[in-house]
Amino acid sequence: MFPVVSPKRISERKRELHLEAKAYKETIDGQVSDLKSEATRIGTTALIVGGVLATTYLIFSFFSSDSDKKVTTKVSENTNLPVVVKKEKTKESWLISSIKGYMLSFLMAIAKDKVMEALSILKENHAEKSSQ
Repeated sequence: MFPVVSPKRISERKRELHLEAKAYKETIDGQVSDLKSEATRIGTTALIVGGVLATTYLIFSFFSSDSDKKVTTKVSENTNLPVVVKKEKTKESWLISSIKGYMLSFLMAIAKDKVMEALSILKENHAEKSSQ
């Protein structure tokens, strides 16, 4: 029913299959380590960009918070009508607004550089994958 195969051929075939399995395992291990390093690099870049953007937002919101601005109130003194309170926010000085502008532009430039770096890494990885 089954063809008779010599034990010598069987052992040779087993050896060949073990060598092929070992080669496949090494290839898969190499690909997994490449994916790990790529994910680590992209994750680190994304974390840095996120941190820079969060810091920019926090600094900007700190300098432009509404509680720090002085509010002047005006009350109308007409006794026949109900009291009307008007709140007007005072303008911030040109020095504070220029410092905020410079800080914001500096942090946005850092964020732009990090985003461009992340995009170039992704472009290189895509080029490597498409060439293989």
